[in-house]
Amino acid sequence: MSLEWYVDKFQNLNTNSQNGRKSPHKVCMLLAVMDLIQAGRIHQNKILFDSTLKERFSHFFGQMSLGNDRNTPENPFYHLKSEGFWHLVYHDGVDPDTVKRYSAKNVSHAFWDDELFDYINSSITVNVLKEALTNNLSDLASLFQQWLLDLGKSEKTAKNYLQAIRGSISNWMYENQLVDQPLVEVKSFSQFHRLVEKIKQVDEFKIRDSRGKGMYSAALNAYQRFLADLSQIDLRADVQQILQDTQLNETEKSILVSTRMGQGTFRKQLVDMWRGCAVTGYKNTQLLVASHIKPWRDAENHERLDKFNGLLLLANLDKAFDLGFISFNDAGKVMISGQLEAPEVLGLQEGMAFHVRQEHKKYLAHHRAELFKGF
Repeated sequence: MSLEWYVDKFQNLNTNSQNGRKSPHKVCMLLAVMDLIQAGRIHQNKILFDSTLKERFSHFFGQMSLGNDRNTPENPFYHLKSEGFWHLVYHDGVDPDTVKRYSAKNVSHAFWDDELFDYINSSITVNVLKEALTNNLSDLASLFQQWLLDLGKSEKTAKNYLQAIRGSISNWMYENQLVDQPLVEVKSFSQFHRLVEKIKQVDEFKIRDSRGKGMYSAALNAYQRFLADLSQIDLRADVQQILQDTQLNETEKSILVSTRMGQGTFRKQLVDMWRGCAVTGYKNTQLLVASHIKPWRDAENHERLDKFNGLLLLANLDKAFDLGFISFNDAGKVMISGQLEAPEVLGLQEGMAFHVRQEHKKYLAHHRAELFKGF
């Protein structure tokens, strides 16, 4: 099947609805599996319902669940089979027609269509598929408000930002015929980014934003980051063009990643410090990710801005580090978790290391204690 076919399927999942709101379970399961594939934890087209998958599902479920949603990863693991691209393999002797729900005694594992697995393994097409999943989430306004609160924003700020996006800014865009729906109904990061560039050129926006000391710009930037987090698009790695690479197929070449959101001063400080990947020395900083050692969700505001709480890494190393499949000791030597089945797929070698400064050590200690999955 073509990429467009899978994008359409991802945008229109068969989901349960309650009080007009769609269940996030299938979205969370698909994002969890794609994350583990990118991290090298799943390196073949065989998806086991294990503790690592359940843990990653819970990570996304914590971001997207509301109200009475229950953390039941076994349900989407089983019911995704109705989508046509997710397939279950049953143990010998089990009649699939008699199985109505997941159980370890009946179901061995799941797998994707081969074409879809290839798309997910591409750093280009996987982002398109991740973004498509946000179309299944119906209550973005509530999720945005909770996301702001989780980042430490006050209830007043969260309310003001939401009102700005849903009210004033949407109205100005209506008046200038830039949209035909409120901005909180825009679920595509790419589409929202294009709209942001247009609204910032509108005179009314410029005047009101100046009077409001940049509040409207701050609200737009926050909602843009929220959509990026929701679809798990890795926006920190800047990609300016797709090189003429004979290993890329035509579908990949046709997808242009023209803009990625950076990390401002924090990223610039890491680029100045490392001048390349901290571990491999790879020099093209456009393809490197500014990664927090002590994660944003665990850090205080001053720690989030501290350059010594950062590493500049290749995207594959960043993903493995973020998920706890690798860490580093106080001498900077890489520590590879026994749960990472094929570290060589990510180019990992036992002797890899980076130069540690004293200021890094407290953050590394946190990462080892709280994130690293152990040997």
